Amino acid sequence: MAEPVQGHTEPRLWTKPLRELTPETSLGFEVIDFARDFLSLELRPWQQWLLIHALELREDGAYRFRRVIVLVARQNGKSLLATVLASWWLFVDSLRYPRRVPPMDFKIVGTAQNLDIARGPWERVKTWCDPDPETPEAEDLAIPALQAVTAKVTDTNGKERILARSQAHYEIRAAKSARGKPAARVLMDELREQENWAAWNATSQTTKSFWSGQLWGVSNAGTPASVVLKKQRDVALENLAEWDKTVGAGAMSIDEYVASGRDTTVGLFEWSAPDDCSLDDVEGILAANPSIGHGSAITVEQCLSDAASMEEADYRTEVLCQWVAARVPTYISPKAWDETVMPASEVAALIPAGARTVWGVDTSLDRRMTYVAAAVFLSDGRPFVTVRAQRAGMMWLPSWLADLAEESGHFEVALQSKGCPALEFVEPLEAAGLTVHPIDGSTVGIATGRFRDRVRDGQLVTVAQPVARLGIEGGVTARYAENDAWSRVRSVTDIAPVIAETCALYGLEKCGGGAPEPVVPPPPAQIITRADLGGGPESQNLADVQF
Repeated sequence: MAEPVQGHTEPRLWTKPLRELTPETSLGFEVIDFARDFLSLELRPWQQWLLIHALELREDGAYRFRRVIVLVARQNGKSLLATVLASWWLFVDSLRYPRRVPPMDFKIVGTAQNLDIARGPWERVKTWCDPDPETPEAEDLAIPALQAVTAKVTDTNGKERILARSQAHYEIRAAKSARGKPAARVLMDELREQENWAAWNATSQTTKSFWSGQLWGVSNAGTPASVVLKKQRDVALENLAEWDKTVGAGAMSIDEYVASGRDTTVGLFEWSAPDDCSLDDVEGILAANPSIGHGSAITVEQCLSDAASMEEADYRTEVLCQWVAARVPTYISPKAWDETVMPASEVAALIPAGARTVWGVDTSLDRRMTYVAAAVFLSDGRPFVTVRAQRAGMMWLPSWLADLAEESGHFEVALQSKGCPALEFVEPLEAAGLTVHPIDGSTVGIATGRFRDRVRDGQLVTVAQPVARLGIEGGVTARYAENDAWSRVRSVTDIAPVIAETCALYGLEKCGGGAPEPVVPPPPAQIITRADLGGGPESQNLADVQF
């Protein structure tokens, strides 16, 4: 019998413990027992693993982590985990250190971008503990042991509150109104939805005055608009990298690491697929969906079906828990773009020696980065484009490109010569002896459309180039006359590398030369120089050229 397919219990990215985790060094074991004994819930393996690692204790009994960031794909049980944790905080953890944190001062705040999301875990805790259920159905779901230790439940909209007999209490608020008195515990659900810092700045500070205060941020992956979640994740990833470089590499002991003053109070636990995995990568699906095979309705087959029926950006965010550059209606389908990619070694066999090359140039909207693309016809008549170079700033481009033209023998360059930073290149490039093909006015829209047509129809060849792929993911257009043209302002990623390729392609196809007649490809062993590719003077196999 085949082994059952199961999601990964251990997350792909996680913060390592400072010591062995046992019932004496982590309260996670206690939460697992509480769920089993009082709530009649057997938590899934990944949930148990998370509680054990996230509730690690310092030697003085306080929580190691002041902030815990949890990322996992949708429908894997985040809300149930939050509910169990909040219930345990309210009825058990609040009584642990009455001298340090009196129960009457022990406040739990649940918050989210809107009150309905924050209300989810709170409602379930209420169902378990309400001493005065409103319906027979609610009475059937109540847990007598929790009812006995609950003083009052207030369910007035905007004033939701559960008060334990110990005077510890659990409140919920919408993010926009989260500022308030200090809280011992904060539970932020769907952290990805916070697109400004108001709620975080107000709420994250409330735990600072508490001994062993703790904030949990629970979510699936975000987008560039998820500024709060992105920042917390970035900080945690920097800490992980520092740990790997020191403790992980054996250069420093754990005690030395702690003594050095490095931050050990932020915990990241992320169940996600690797960034570069394909949509149908089963191991990636299992890495992002740890509940598969553990009593969850989610299956690998369902996820594969979603891969075929959902937009790629949505699928990667919701199902693979991956960060995507943007969730916008991109002008060119990323999936179609991926189909243009060929191995460099195969491209080498299709480039005729000495083939005409046209350069394309563009600079990012903020003028921080300039890109040079190359376009050349393959022996079968298809155009091949790639980003040839990228460097910070603009000042380097004229002399660099003039030297490259001299070395390669290819002097044509196409660029947008009005209304963008690249217009500054026209005069110095012409002065350097290059033939500049200006792309202006409605021609910009025509060039943009032709580029998409080539991708859509499978008549463009590229090699793997992450910087261009990123531009495709976030590249959108604006209406210019009767055409759509690339918009640097509206796009949510830097599309300058894609514009450079668009210009190079247009220059190759429409500014003289035209497509060559197909010829017999050269044998694979033929040596092709950088000059043949529009590159520098060194002669080497194409497979060694860094695109």
